[in-house]
Amino acid sequence: MRKDALSRMLATEICNANSIADALLMYRSFAQFLTEYKFVFAAEKGGAPGFAVNRSFSSGAAVRSIFGTPNVFVLDRQTFADMDKNGPVDYPLDYSISMDTEAMSYLHPFIAGSPNNGIPGDFKEVFAFIAEDKVNVDPTPYMCENILKLDEQKLADGVFKTLRSYEILRTLDKSRFHTKGEICSLLTDAEVDARALELISGMYRDRSNHSAMAGLHARHSYFYLCLLKMAEIQIKSPRRSTKHKLIEFITFCDEEMATLFARETAIAAAYFERGHDLTFFGKIHKGKSLHEPLKNMAWDLCHVRQLEEGMTMLPVREARYFFTALLTFDKRLIEIIDLYPLRSFGFKVSGDVQISNYGGDLIDNVFTSDLDRASLRERFLSSGALDSRSSRRSQVRKDLPDIVARMEGAIARWS
Repeated sequence: MRKDALSRMLATEICNANSIADALLMYRSFAQFLTEYKFVFAAEKGGAPGFAVNRSFSSGAAVRSIFGTPNVFVLDRQTFADMDKNGPVDYPLDYSISMDTEAMSYLHPFIAGSPNNGIPGDFKEVFAFIAEDKVNVDPTPYMCENILKLDEQKLADGVFKTLRSYEILRTLDKSRFHTKGEICSLLTDAEVDARALELISGMYRDRSNHSAMAGLHARHSYFYLCLLKMAEIQIKSPRRSTKHKLIEFITFCDEEMATLFARETAIAAAYFERGHDLTFFGKIHKGKSLHEPLKNMAWDLCHVRQLEEGMTMLPVREARYFFTALLTFDKRLIEIIDLYPLRSFGFKVSGDVQISNYGGDLIDNVFTSDLDRASLRERFLSSGALDSRSSRRSQVRKDLPDIVARMEGAIARWS
């Protein structure tokens, strides 16, 4: 077996370990093969990832990490060596708080508004959090979701105004906020405009970059297809058993998309079991046009995936780890993030390998019968099934527009 394949296999085993103690034992035994990997485990005791931890506000807003615990345990070559030598260690970290489109729609009216901004007490809570010295605001989710609006000047003007609000939050005059309750930047209006212009100029460059846009379209399409299929299954046969609905969904992911989605399979299981009691799907009803609501929901799933991928980046060179979280007012999205938190995350420092573990594989998490589990694991998780999906994946990506069109037609017939 090639070294890179062996390293990935070992990294996967460590992510899937039953406990942090087991993960440490495995890492110690195979450290020579894992020098390029880092691991983060959800932990009740351990380091706190800055402000990138779960918390809720009285306004309905919430900060959500992709981990379900307030602390994490990290493992990599340097940290392991330090622990071996000194026991518990400190390590440099960085973190950011992303904000989605809905969060900005709530906060935008209070930014650089009327005198004292008339900020209600429950919203002051949110701004007080943003005003913390080490909270860094990240506009990436908003920029990804709204890049296509740049094709229309009126919409592009709205994007610029929102980016300007982001820059005010990123350069917030914290002293003025705490003493007068006003939301203002430390910069002049011209300086804020220049920074917002730099952001939107980057969006225009990405908009004209065929490769970047193809990647963004593909990512959104995968999640959109997952949601289209979930909705089609639920609408056409709401009384079928959850088991049979799930098998149809996983079969679609395997055959049509050549990719299995662990978090989305768990979401499908909850939707098939709870129906509209899972409020993320509250707008998905038979007899309504569903394309736009499902596209917007797909952006939500994109944002959650971006939180995972963001951990592979190091915006500050001195940081050993970078933690991400999302500030949102969308209670339906909060429900989805809480449904399936990460148990562990491993990645190659180059960023080209990421291993997400949500606690058990997607078969164990949604099927209870041992017989079903064995049969489905052989069908979908055997080496033959993995090889088959791998061999078809590049063609599927080319065919994504056709698959989307076909599924939109299917959902239209049922809705």
